[in-house]
Amino acid sequence: MSIHTVISISRQFGSGGREIGRGLAEACEIPFYDSALITMAAEKSGMSKQVLENLDEKAASRFLYTIPSSIPTMGHPTTAIYNMPLSDTLFLTQYEIIKQLAERGPSVFVGRCSDYILKEHPHHLSIFIHAPEEVRAKRIAEYEKIEIKEALARISKYDKERKKYHDYYAAGTWGNAFAYDLTINSAKLGVNGTIAMLKQFIENIEKFEV
Repeated sequence: MSIHTVISISRQFGSGGREIGRGLAEACEIPFYDSALITMAAEKSGMSKQVLENLDEKAASRFLYTIPSSIPTMGHPTTAIYNMPLSDTLFLTQYEIIKQLAERGPSVFVGRCSDYILKEHPHHLSIFIHAPEEVRAKRIAEYEKIEIKEALARISKYDKERKKYHDYYAAGTWGNAFAYDLTINSAKLGVNGTIAMLKQFIENIEKFEV
């Protein structure tokens, strides 16, 4: 089945959201965008990819400023984007990239406030992937080969960073059910089961939409 839905996935750290997003894109045979957005942003802005990777999904810091060489102004005068924090430069660049990619056709985006950026898209579906902390900690510990205590510390750190980033740029409430079209506990069905459920959900939406 050919779909026309543009999907944004927000996720708790360790919930499998990235893996689910990639699997969903493969199942629907549509493009998947995650870390590739950093490469695109580096090319568009002229900034170092390594620098942008360190800033990815982090709110602006007043200690990190730049004079960007070529970034979108989102309708503002060029002078308005000079001397802005590097994180703001990255967000604005990714904002335009995500908008442009979504206009090309159906695709899956992970994080980076894509749910907020695409909220006006006529065929947008926003999804939040979560799971119990103990399930996420076990998953991270096994994947990273670390102790559960360290996995729990990473969960606390990265979830706080993602919430701060989303609330800073999207003026929203990261992780609150009312802000998304669908929230799902990935521990109930596992990664593959969640992918299958989401694919069927999207097909049903497109089948019965008016």
